[in-house]
Amino acid sequence: MPDYRSYLTDSRFWRTLKDKAQSIGLDLVYSALVLYYALQDPNMPSWARAKATGALGYLLFPADAIPDWWPGGYADDAAVIAAALGAVAMHIDDDAKRSARSKLQDWFGDGASRAALVA
Repeated sequence: MPDYRSYLTDSRFWRTLKDKAQSIGLDLVYSALVLYYALQDPNMPSWARAKATGALGYLLFPADAIPDWWPGGYADDAAVIAAALGAVAMHIDDDAKRSARSKLQDWFGDGASRAALVA
């Protein structure tokens, strides 16, 4: 089993997420951004950092359980990201959520940012 954390680099994260944002879907993009920005908090415990990093690495991993090019191919990625969000939720602050909404607004416009407010 690969160490998915090794697939998470800043350049790969931004390139992949932006290039595939339309096919990944707004909810998954927002969730990935929240995890990414939560990782910027130096106070995040190491176990939470490992879970978040592994989940984001899985999203970027080119050959995961369901190939991304397959119809519904991001379902496994969404499940992994959701599980990580649930596990580390107590360590995600409002700044991470605000930053994620701001990035959505940059990429998709105001409608995306408002949609993320309900997430």
